[in-house]
Amino acid sequence: SLPSGRRVILSDTVGFISALPTQLVAAFRATLEEVLEADIILHVRDASHADTQAQKADVEAVLRSLGLDAKVDAGLPEVLNKIDQLDAEGLADQTRRVTGTALPVSALTGQGIEALLTYLDEALRNRQQVIAVTIGPADGRHLAWLYAHGEVLTREDDEEGQAHLTVGLDPAELARYQRQFPDAEIEQ
Repeated sequence: SLPSGRRVILSDTVGFISALPTQLVAAFRATLEEVLEADIILHVRDASHADTQAQKADVEAVLRSLGLDAKVDAGLPEVLNKIDQLDAEGLADQTRRVTGTALPVSALTGQGIEALLTYLDEALRNRQQVIAVTIGPADGRHLAWLYAHGEVLTREDDEEGQAHLTVGLDPAELARYQRQFPDAEIEQ
């Protein structure tokens, strides 16, 4: 659960990928291809490792081989783990080398985890499309669906019992909503 109460699924792919035999990379390909379906890709790195930059390059090469050049070029958010093993200068050096957003954390001490969760919450919120809908008093299923799958931003009930809502939905949820309730009148 994120700070807003939004629930997410985190999926981890192969952790160590440099110098893997070709047949082993092929075996992990299906796992790696899960990245193509991800709403957000976080590159989790051991910031204290002596070869962290080489490891970063290896991961970026694999992501490029999956067709994610644009995301890599834009700069992936990087979770710099094990900051408890770095001094201030080492952390500053690692943070400077990040092209995207640097999210320093220590899985051991918990330092930075709240900031990471807040980052994920905001990144998902920024992907949302806001719609306005009016739901009749007898359509509780419709209303329940929106509360379960979206973020209800405002709600105003009128004298006739109709609920006027503005709801933030992720693109995939908006598509599901439109399939589930094809007659809904949506204002975007």
